[in-house]
Amino acid sequence: MQTQYSLQIVHPAFELLKRSARVLHFIAASVILINALHLLQAHNASKVLCYTQMVIAADVYMLVFFGGVLLIEAPRLNLVFRLIEALAIFGIALTLMTDGHNWFGVLHLMVSAGYLFLFYREWRVIRSEAIDISQTGISVPNFVKDAEISWHEVKSIIPKYHSIIIETLRHQKIEFNLRENLKIDELGQIDEFCRKHLVNG
Repeated sequence: MQTQYSLQIVHPAFELLKRSARVLHFIAASVILINALHLLQAHNASKVLCYTQMVIAADVYMLVFFGGVLLIEAPRLNLVFRLIEALAIFGIALTLMTDGHNWFGVLHLMVSAGYLFLFYREWRVIRSEAIDISQTGISVPNFVKDAEISWHEVKSIIPKYHSIIIETLRHQKIEFNLRENLKIDELGQIDEFCRKHLVNG
C-alpha cells in the first residue's frame, strides 16, 4: 500500500486568481506605461528607460488582449510576465525614490511586493494544487500558507469519485472537487488508507 496520496483539486481561491490574471496584467501594464509617459515628458529622464518601459507595457498589453487563453492553458507564461511586471514596478519605485518622490516610490514598492507575492502563490499553485494525504496527516493548499492537519485533528474524511470532504474536531468542514474522477480501485485504496490512520473516526 502507498504511504502517501496526492489528489489534484479545484481550489476556489486559486481559480479566482487564474481568472483575475488578465485584469492584474492590465493594471501592471498601465502603471508601467503611465510611468514611461511621465519619463518621456521629463527633460532630464533617461529615454532608454522610457522606451524600455513602453516595450514592456506593450508586450503585456498584447498578452492581455490576444493571449487570454494562453494565461489559462500555459500558466508558466503567466508566471514569467508576473515576474517581469514585479521587477519593472520595483525599478520604477527605486527611480522615484532616487528622484525624491518618496511617497510615490513607497506606493510602487508596495505594488511590486504585491505582484511578487502573487508570483510566489501562482508558482506554488502550479507546483501543487493538491491535497496530500500521508501517514502524518493531511496537507491542504491555501492561498497564504498550506494547512497541515494531523490525524488527531480529523473527525472524518470522505473521499468520493469526484470530491473529498474533510471534517475536523473544530467543526471545520473542508470540501474540494477533484480535477479528475477517481477510479474504483483508487477510491478503495484511499478510503482504506484514511480509515487505517483515522484516530477519532
